[in-house]
Amino acid sequence: MAEPESPDPSHDASLAGAEEAAAREAAREAAAESAVGGPKVVKPRARTSGSSAATKVGPTAKPSSKAATARAATDRGGAAQQRDEAPTGPSMTGVSALPAEPPRSVSGETITMTQGGIQSVVATNVDVHQGGIGRVRATDVAVTQGGVGLARGDRVSVELGGIGAAVAGEVHLTQGGAGSILARDVHIEQSVVRTLVANQVHAEGRTGVFFLIARRVEGDVRTLLDWRGALAFGAAFGAVVSLLRRGRRR
Repeated sequence: MAEPESPDPSHDASLAGAEEAAAREAAREAAAESAVGGPKVVKPRARTSGSSAATKVGPTAKPSSKAATARAATDRGGAAQQRDEAPTGPSMTGVSALPAEPPRSVSGETITMTQGGIQSVVATNVDVHQGGIGRVRATDVAVTQGGVGLARGDRVSVELGGIGAAVAGEVHLTQGGAGSILARDVHIEQSVVRTLVANQVHAEGRTGVFFLIARRVEGDVRTLLDWRGALAFGAAFGAVVSLLRRGRRR
């Protein structure tokens, strides 16, 4: 048969000591309560076990996430309101650049102009293509599909264009028109000139000149008035004017 276990005297002594300590603790608490005059509320110590921590953390996690979402939505709404209320300045993308005004006067060594207009030009060489110049003074002037009001220079050339007046040593006019030309040598081809005064004129193709005064003319030029006709026209005009004056006096 198994022998019965004998009680451990050390274990019994520890239990007895614990009971005595608990009794002393209870006596001290009772004495403190009686001295104060009311029951003392003893707060339980927080438990640090895993189950307790899970119980406390679990329910509070969801409200915190909801609060964060609400704060983020509020911040976004405030930022949008600030953007709407902020004053907006003028946008530079909608501003169109105004075209620059062409210069009135240009001077230089060589001036080349294409599809434009200038009031006055003073240069050595001037080349105009599909453009216009009011007044030009240069050594060499070339105009192609353009126009010049007044040109002064050593050489003036106009092709498929027009010129109001030209005063030069040498003038070339091809398939164009001119108002007045005063030059030493003039070459005309399939053009029309109102008044032409030159030392020598060379004409090609169908060329017409309304009033022509020249020392020498080469080629076929159709003129309405040459120097002889101009003299006759001047004499006739003077006679008519004198007759009109006499009639008014009477």
